[in-house]
Amino acid sequence: MTETYDFQPDEVRRSDHSTLVHQHINWGVVRAHIVKRTGLARQETRIAPDQHSFLINLKGGARSGEDFVEGRSVGFTPRRPGSVVFVPAHREWSGWDEGDATGSYLFVSVDTKFIEEVLGSKHLAGLKPAIGFRDNMIEDSLQRIAAELNNPDPISVTMAESQAVQLFVQLLRLNGVGLEPAKGGLSPLNLKRINAIIESRPANPPSLEELVREIGVSRRHFFRAFKQSTGKTPHSYVAEHRLKRAVDLLRTTDLSATDIALGCGFASSSHFTVAFKQALGTGPSEFRRRWRS
Repeated sequence: MTETYDFQPDEVRRSDHSTLVHQHINWGVVRAHIVKRTGLARQETRIAPDQHSFLINLKGGARSGEDFVEGRSVGFTPRRPGSVVFVPAHREWSGWDEGDATGSYLFVSVDTKFIEEVLGSKHLAGLKPAIGFRDNMIEDSLQRIAAELNNPDPISVTMAESQAVQLFVQLLRLNGVGLEPAKGGLSPLNLKRINAIIESRPANPPSLEELVREIGVSRRHFFRAFKQSTGKTPHSYVAEHRLKRAVDLLRTTDLSATDIALGCGFASSSHFTVAFKQALGTGPSEFRRRWRS
């Protein structure tokens, strides 16, 4: 993989460490880097990108520190695997943190002209830096980009660009920047109820009929409203939630792949393996081995 973007791990996240592994790839409008380090002590961060940038904690946590945006303190929230940082182009995030001795992160930059052409510059102008937040859809898109970096093929560039668009669509929805309220979708309260049901039943995901009964509307109306609110069908939404939970368990527990499959509502370990590989480009066991190496 050829590096054409001036990203230096020892400069943007400076620290004392025992080992450092830097994987990177340039897809043109999307560039991605995975940095793995061991023997970490205190690390100092300064990211002032020319392009819109995301950083997601893949392994290891930060328990204490300070964060600054444009030199102004914004407090500090402990960051676990899955925590996301967004830094718009020409803004600055700096600070320091201390935590686990072994850690890894994914850094993704997206060309500003590309995303402005897709979504419009007036919408993106209102986006602000966000440090250490969690959002399932944004985490999923970043994990998919990481999977493409680890297993690139001729259509990886298309996948990376589509996931980049998904990142910004979700950011705009989270911030309500320049978007008119969706008409005909589920109300925020009903969507919250649906999410609560899905999250409370990982081993026995609710059927479409159960979700329809919970809201008290027709099947046709629910399907249309759900897709308008989330951009996904109920089936794909539940499937992504199951995979996201499975990824978290693979990274943070020693449960077997079979136990994780059954605990996340898959019919069998083979069904889990096929679905996981289709989504992330690698099997569950190989995924765990890579993130723990």
